Amino acid sequence: MKQQYKFNLFFKKLNKREFWFIVILSGFFFKFLLLPFRSGDFNFFLNPWMDFISSNGYFSSLKYRFYNYTPPYIYILIILAKTGINPLYSIKFISILFEYILAFFAGKIIYLKYKNPLNLWISLALIPWIPTVMANGALWGQCDSIYSSFVVAGVYFALINKQFASCFSLGMAIAFKLQGVFILPFYFVMLLRKKINWYYFLLVPLIFVVSVLPAWLYGRPMSELLTIYVNQANNYQALTLYLPNVYTWISNNYYESVKIAGMIVTFFIVLIGGIWLSNKKFHFSLDQWVELAFLSVIITPFLLPGMHERYLYLGDVLAFVYFFVLRKNILYSVGIMSISFYAYLCCSRLKTILPVWPAFFIYLLILILVIADFRKSIKNGTT
Repeated sequence: MKQQYKFNLFFKKLNKREFWFIVILSGFFFKFLLLPFRSGDFNFFLNPWMDFISSNGYFSSLKYRFYNYTPPYIYILIILAKTGINPLYSIKFISILFEYILAFFAGKIIYLKYKNPLNLWISLALIPWIPTVMANGALWGQCDSIYSSFVVAGVYFALINKQFASCFSLGMAIAFKLQGVFILPFYFVMLLRKKINWYYFLLVPLIFVVSVLPAWLYGRPMSELLTIYVNQANNYQALTLYLPNVYTWISNNYYESVKIAGMIVTFFIVLIGGIWLSNKKFHFSLDQWVELAFLSVIITPFLLPGMHERYLYLGDVLAFVYFFVLRKNILYSVGIMSISFYAYLCCSRLKTILPVWPAFFIYLLILILVIADFRKSIKNGTT
């Protein structure tokens, strides 16, 4: 409690809207400086996709198998290609736009606790400065901000009992990227504790099917569209790609068997944990729900096989929300962001000198500490 009191005093000193406006502008300026950088993903995937789209009739190109993302992101690329704007800048602009949508909904969650409009300004100022958020969009041109914005919006709507909007947002997240499933443990507990009715979850597969219909109408087989995620999972035969999770210690020689075992173990851990948390004796207030959302998106990448360096992106954002709502355990949030950024570095030109395994121990320690704190809070009804 003393720690939380000190943080409350600290936040009171930050009650300067003009200061946060300057931080927001500086974030825009720094992102602008990063825009000319051409990443490997842009050179080998995104730019060729844009060229193919332009050369094959824009929406008519959807019938071809030139992309391994789900169609919703390709629809965005088609619209960008039609504008004629430099693809390097237009692609990055979309990612940056969603970073601020993401930050907006993160601020809305924090606002639920403190009812201070300044929380929105702080979120808009700081989240785009998170190292992995900055690198993901403005530097690499990746689109993790899109699905993440829908996930965070879904959590916000769940917390204010907007069940349809929450599950719709979840469906949109998964329609853009499969990593949206990282938040499913949170939703599973919401379902078991009757915070969300089961039939709203039917929106998730429905939205996915609707999202692929334009590509199907333009000629791509439905069987291919419905199995895009399966094919994605088989693109990289690696138990982990620079993310320091449990598979750091397992050889890829056992890929097939360990991959299946890892998914089964993860499923049962989530199932057992969800059933345990459905017990009505446990206290769930806003703080506990936020902590559970944070836990969901850092536990699942730790347990699942085939994780890439970018897959703690949601963990970074909800680490921010976790600290600003609970106003304690700042080292847990900083630790997750540091692990995530370290994974980015391991995937860069520094990969020859940076070992992945040291970050594993920090990751594991943070998980243990957050779980212990969460267990204590739901039993005592305090944070």
